[in-house]
Amino acid sequence: MRTSIVGIAATLVLAGAAGAFGQSAAPAPEPTPAATPEAPEPAPPWRPPEGSTIINLPSADTNPAGSLQFNIGHRFSESVQSDTHSFFSFFSPAQVNLGISYAPLRGVETGILRGESLEDYEFWGKWSFFAPADGPFHAAVRAGVDWRTARSFTGDPLQDNRSTVFAQGILAFTIAQRIRVTAVPTYLSRAPVTSADGFTTLYPRDVFNVPVAVTASITRSINVQGEVVPRREGASGVGWIAAVEKTVLRHRFSFTVGNIRAMTVDQYSLYNSIQLASSHKAYFGFNIVRLWKLN
Repeated sequence: MRTSIVGIAATLVLAGAAGAFGQSAAPAPEPTPAATPEAPEPAPPWRPPEGSTIINLPSADTNPAGSLQFNIGHRFSESVQSDTHSFFSFFSPAQVNLGISYAPLRGVETGILRGESLEDYEFWGKWSFFAPADGPFHAAVRAGVDWRTARSFTGDPLQDNRSTVFAQGILAFTIAQRIRVTAVPTYLSRAPVTSADGFTTLYPRDVFNVPVAVTASITRSINVQGEVVPRREGASGVGWIAAVEKTVLRHRFSFTVGNIRAMTVDQYSLYNSIQLASSHKAYFGFNIVRLWKLN
């Protein structure tokens, strides 16, 4: 009996020793690798300081393919220097311009604009042939026709239903994704210019001018824009217009001030007294742009 108890004790001692040895001989678990910090998400790309149109001038960009755009240009008829009866022109009548455009392909856009002055219809097409996503230089061409349907004061048929063929080169250079300088060399087959008497409209042939624009992003959704039309022979002065623009998804709203009220190429490319206004006067206005993605 004593021998059995001694054997059992020896067996338990040997089993414990074997377990301890097996435990010490087992490989140690691999350490859990430390969690690597996640890389911060890249900042969203900076929005360009303009859409397919700056204020009046075309930009070097087009809307995305499959986009339909509707825009309203509103310019008050009384100048900023008016009195409180019109609340400094805000209650005065307005000159309204309505436009619609469509981008069937990437870099291609076409549209029509109806201007109130001279009852002008503008049909145009634009091709942005050089627009790298990360490059500072963009280039495009734009061409079309302005068809004026208003009757003249004199009733002279030679002054009625005039049309203008135009061609524009659009050259834009962007600095630090925030500032863009754009030049728009423009050729007009005819340009409507009102004579000194304020009633007779003249149409000089083969007119050339180079309007320029400067735009800047203040924040991701607020832009400041300005356009200048150099003075040419037959014009009453230098044309200019400036705007502060607020953008949200597929909407752009800009509040404008300047001595240019027309929005069609044949009229803004030669700032003149067709507006029956002095170049020293300025007019308030606004632009509203709405974009739809059709596909």
